[in-house]
Amino acid sequence: MFLYGYTARNFLAVNFMKLKFFFGILVSVLIGIFFFSKRNAPKEGTTLFYNTIQSVESDSVAGKEKELLELCKVWGLIKYHSSDRDLIRSSDASLIKAYEKIMTGKADLNILISRDLQLPANNQSDVHPSYIGFLPDKNWIENSEIINPENKRNLIDFIAASYRNSGERLVTAEDNGELSFEDDSLFYDESKTTPAQRFLSLCKLWNITRYYYPYFQTISENWNHVFFEILPLFINADNEQKYYAAVQIFGSRLKDSHVAVKMGDSDEYDGKYVGNAVLKTIDGRTFVKGFIVNSVQSALKKGDEILTINGKNITSVQDTLKEKTSGSNDIVLSRDINRLLLLSKKKTAQLGIIRQNRMMTIQEHLTHINTARETEEKQYKSNAGKAVSKIIDRNIGYIRINDIFSGNFRVSFEKIRHARAIIFDLRAYPNEIAVDFLKYFDTRPFQTMNLYRADVTYPGMMRTIENEMHTPDAKKDAYTAPVVILINEYTQSQGESMLLAMKSIKNSVTLGDYTAGTNGNVMVIKLPGKTKIRMSGIGVLLPDYSATQRTGIRPDILVQENSASLMKGEDIQLQEAINYINKKL
Repeated sequence: MFLYGYTARNFLAVNFMKLKFFFGILVSVLIGIFFFSKRNAPKEGTTLFYNTIQSVESDSVAGKEKELLELCKVWGLIKYHSSDRDLIRSSDASLIKAYEKIMTGKADLNILISRDLQLPANNQSDVHPSYIGFLPDKNWIENSEIINPENKRNLIDFIAASYRNSGERLVTAEDNGELSFEDDSLFYDESKTTPAQRFLSLCKLWNITRYYYPYFQTISENWNHVFFEILPLFINADNEQKYYAAVQIFGSRLKDSHVAVKMGDSDEYDGKYVGNAVLKTIDGRTFVKGFIVNSVQSALKKGDEILTINGKNITSVQDTLKEKTSGSNDIVLSRDINRLLLLSKKKTAQLGIIRQNRMMTIQEHLTHINTARETEEKQYKSNAGKAVSKIIDRNIGYIRINDIFSGNFRVSFEKIRHARAIIFDLRAYPNEIAVDFLKYFDTRPFQTMNLYRADVTYPGMMRTIENEMHTPDAKKDAYTAPVVILINEYTQSQGESMLLAMKSIKNSVTLGDYTAGTNGNVMVIKLPGKTKIRMSGIGVLLPDYSATQRTGIRPDILVQENSASLMKGEDIQLQEAINYINKKL
């Protein structure tokens, strides 16, 4: 199934089901930890790094805005480091009161910190000074130009004391490694929000990202500036749609294709219509690459170049969507934007296209989102138990990863087991996470990935966790001929994890383009105003400890699509895979 298909599992559905797997989220952080140069996997619980932030250095920012940022930081420190349930429960209401007093100029920030936020004073600590030096928040506290010396001492002592206390925090970790924010949902059920509640929402997002987001290192340099940029969008939103848009814009700053925002009990796609075409943009030109569901009719054809949508230049439509869309890199961002182009409240879209060097206008009939999802689900479920493989070219087996369901790989493999080579197409989203099918191939011992996540006891610290992804032992009559694994930017999340597992096949090679660079489970955060946001929750290091978040996994043989191949409707990656096999054999 295509990553952006119609079913409930796709990104467009945005149903926020917790993904019960934690296979790889590829990381683009530069981590200078001593064991990275070693080939052995770190033990579970090994400290990797701390998420750190800088002090504010911006003369263009007003004094009140700087105060609000310091208030946000202090509140997050107290709320997420504390194990005092009474203090945690009262912290959100305290932040709202403090915000209102600052906005009306009725209070001094330092008084609010020591009194309204209930920061314990004279919190004696016997933590060794060398230990304190590793605390993630210490530098910004010491360098603050707003917080007074007494509050600085109390804040540092508060963190040090929290590190000596292993009591349960607000955020907890489940047995499978996922982080739970279920108890952090004050004001969630209220449909309308106040400016103060929206400020709370921003502070929650800003601090959770800062403490628990596994890829914070890639955005930490500008994190203070993100607060200043997004602040007016939150507190000045005069209706819930603008508030919703502000949350989307915040999510776009993470550059994470797992990010999605949902407001209310239904998703924004309910009642809308969608197109069936798969679109790809290269060199500023957008082409029809294929179709999602074979049984859904379309007036478009492979190779069509789209110029306008309902009279609007397609580039301007794409630029408008960029602001609220989070993409792991430019190619993936373009992919995610293109699947939104034909999302509409109307049943048809007027498209200006170029087909075989002729400009023309067509009416594209769209499909209701529910019908489209049901049709796609039915199409793929119809493959369950059936052989979905085929023979192409001169006795080459071919199988798509999104056609594999429980029970149909065995019969599919029997059909191609005597082929002189097999092509595995991973350029789509898998329908299941199991890698049991690898037992049919000659494999070698292979460490797929190293997982890590935030330590809930010590917010800001990242630690390794157990990797539960194991490849099965090969059967005695396992397949030993060449295997080519096709990948590109549609190889995302579960697909990237499956790719890493399939690298254990001895006589295999990867061919195509870089993968999406977004992998693993997600964490879901509830915000005031019946709004939720999801983002990546567990980080992954590749077997050689390289970090590829946002860039993706590089194929062994790089074959990138181009405008000429798209215009002709050619699959040059598949063709190059065939050419590679023919040359090799």
